[in-house]
Order: sequence, then structure tokens, then C-alpha cells
Amino acid sequence: MNIEPLSSLDEVLPLLAGCDLPVADLSSSPSPPYFFGVRAAGALVGVVGLEIFQSVGLLRSLAISPDFRGRGHARDLVRFVERFAAARGVELIFLLTTTAEAWFTALAYTAISRQQAPESIRATRQFSTLCPSTSALMSKTVATGTVPSSAQLPSAGIAKSNVSR
Repeated sequence: MNIEPLSSLDEVLPLLAGCDLPVADLSSSPSPPYFFGVRAAGALVGVVGLEIFQSVGLLRSLAISPDFRGRGHARDLVRFVERFAAARGVELIFLLTTTAEAWFTALAYTAISRQQAPESIRATRQFSTLCPSTSALMSKTVATGTVPSSAQLPSAGIAKSNVSR
């Protein structure tokens, strides 16, 4: 499996929408997330996003096409984005989920109180309006300075969507 940076929302949005994930903030974000994906036969079948706010990150938009679930793609995407974040100085990754708390717990994420989120995370539309207040907030400390072994890291702007989101 090859994980690659994605530079266009045109292929990301349909997969996210098809998996019932929020997309309303992507077209208007002043600092769009980095997106990475997995393909099968040229088609995008898995995606993960990461927003970086200095030493913290927001893992978001993890989506796998239903026909490709159960093959480890989601786990590999999360591990990749954790290493990508750590290589950029992120020490703590946060995420919100309504359906995958147990799955993320298995990847060493810990459920925390929403009040424990740093201001940079609370200020995101995903935290403040898009995800319901019943969403679980989870976090994980990542080791800084690590580099993804499965793929070369893109430079700072390459993986960011160049579409106005």
C-alpha cells in the first residue's frame, strides 16, 4: 500500500461525504488540512486529514470506502499521519469521533473531557459546530522527530489542498 499526499479536494470530498463525515469547513478554511490517501486501481479508497496548530494537531476526515474496510488502510493512514505530525513538531494529536472510540482506543488514543482541549482545537469549526457535543474527544502523544518509513514526507505545502476550502 502506498500512502500519497493529496492536493485536490475534488476527489477527497466525495469520499468524505459518502462516509457521512463533515466537509462544510473545508472550502472556507484559511489553513486547509493536509490530506493523504490510499488508492486501489487508481481510485481513491481511503483518506485522512491533519490540521496542525503549532505543537498540537487535529486528526480528521479518516474515511475508507466501504468495499475496502477491514484491510488495515485506516490504521496505516493514522500511523502515517502521526509520524508526519511528529516530524513537524506536533506533540499531541486530538480527534473527535461519534462512532470509532473503541477503534481509536486500540491505537492508544485516550478519551478526554472536551474542556481539556487546547484553545486552538476548540476554535476549529469541527470542534465548535460540525461535530456534535456528544462526540468523544480523544488525544494521543506522538514522538516528535520521527519520519514516516512507508513514504517520503511531502514538503510543507505539497499535501495541502490548493483548492480554496
